Amino acid sequence: MTHGSPPTTPLKVLFLTSWYPIEGKPFHGIFVQRQAESLAPYCEVSTVYVCSAAQKNVEVKTIRGIYTVIVYFKRIENFIFPFSYFLRLYRYLFAWKKALKIFLRQKGKPDIIHANIVYPVSVIAAFLKRIWGIPYIISEHFTGYFPADGQYKGFLLKKLSAFGVRGSSAVITVSKSLVENMRRAGLASNYRIIPNVVDTTVFNVAEDYAPMPDEFTFLHVSLLNEKQKNISGIINSFSRVNKTFPTAKLVMAGEGEDKVLLQKHSEKLGIGNAVSFIGYKSNEEIARLMQKSGAVVLFSNFESQSIVLLEALCCGIPVISSKCGGPEEYVTSQNGLLVEIGNEKQLADAMIQMVKNRAQYNSVEIRKSVVDMVSKDNVAQKIMEVYHTVLKK
Repeated sequence: MTHGSPPTTPLKVLFLTSWYPIEGKPFHGIFVQRQAESLAPYCEVSTVYVCSAAQKNVEVKTIRGIYTVIVYFKRIENFIFPFSYFLRLYRYLFAWKKALKIFLRQKGKPDIIHANIVYPVSVIAAFLKRIWGIPYIISEHFTGYFPADGQYKGFLLKKLSAFGVRGSSAVITVSKSLVENMRRAGLASNYRIIPNVVDTTVFNVAEDYAPMPDEFTFLHVSLLNEKQKNISGIINSFSRVNKTFPTAKLVMAGEGEDKVLLQKHSEKLGIGNAVSFIGYKSNEEIARLMQKSGAVVLFSNFESQSIVLLEALCCGIPVISSKCGGPEEYVTSQNGLLVEIGNEKQLADAMIQMVKNRAQYNSVEIRKSVVDMVSKDNVAQKIMEVYHTVLKK
């Protein structure tokens, strides 16, 4: 059997995940769902997810071929330490017990466990390894290991993360930068670098589009988190661009807690009419926005990879990004421009350069630079190779 080809008896893979898309949070861990879907033609994948909600609930459904169990435990509204902490832990573990019981009744024991996001779900995987005698691997996307993020802190989080990583047979990350930061945090493991999945049929090159300076649109797509994405820095830089190219536009797609403040900031700078905040958009809508844009802009302080930039490149659209971790591993002079983190003058200069030189970029070549790396089949086959290597030990 060739690695990655569908076996006669499909490998049974159980995805345990710390993040997953649910109603009201359609992009929360969307990359985990996409990864599971990419594996579906090659193995039998099931996903189990537990999270808090206003009321207890259980959802059992098949989503695009993925048997999915989601158990919601009742959220604690008024937190009283330490009582509420232990009550939440009890509810969390009880919900996992319920979710796994439902899974086992329907699917039986898996051949391998794939834990997504180290904390906290790798701890569940580690205990299942001991109970079921089944190995597990981890996929990590969390940016908390980056010093600029700083969320990887606290005695309990660090101890449980180390415990989960130590028991795994392999850890998959999306970039070299993430591996380096995890190692710097003291998490030694057998690391593999496999990128996020992009739906390359949706994110594709449209008919020839050559934006002129008088109709140039910059696009930014995110959850509008100022701490990570430095969106005010994009707006500040665009205000400089707007003085040179008054008809240029900046479109912000996505929703987030900082949206209102960012809208007020653009209005304060006198560019409110040139900056549009358009809210959540579907994959198909985002792809169409990218195809009609002159360039996609990211000015983050830290990124493990940035799937948005990869989607733009698959659309044949050049990108402008800060050197924030993952992007500098695939953004080149042929498909975009890189600037230093937080350097608004550099970003403004890069945006002006992009408007002037946009016609020099070849959309077909831009797509070629990343499409094989992020295609569903390529990502799935690389993950299948990890599964088979682990199971042979």
